[in-house]
Amino acid sequence: MKKNEEYVDNRKRDWILFGISTVIMLGLLVFKAEWIWVIWPLQFTAFAGAMGRL
Repeated sequence: MKKNEEYVDNRKRDWILFGISTVIMLGLLVFKAEWIWVIWPLQFTAFAGAMGRL
């Protein structure tokens, strides 16, 4: 059976995205705390992919 999905399992990429988004989140937390919610979708999605849950 062929899967027609957009997501491709690549945990290394997801860990890198999670690390980058964590750094961005911490920067936002320090300088513009009211904008921290903007990075959450990327961070949580990258973490779920890195953990193999997508």
